[in-house]
Amino acid sequence: MTIQDTIAQLHQDITTAEDSGNEAAAAKLRRELETALRAAEDPDTGQQGAQ
Repeated sequence: MTIQDTIAQLHQDITTAEDSGNEAAAAKLRRELETALRAAEDPDTGQQGAQ
């Protein structure tokens, strides 16, 4: 899975969590999304932490 795929999946998962009222899961997923976005900006350092 590419980092772009991961980011797209996280967006979907956040929407699903919010729609179901699970704010704890949505918050966790937002933190994961922030990490993925940073990895996309700096693939040399981000990919190692994302695996």
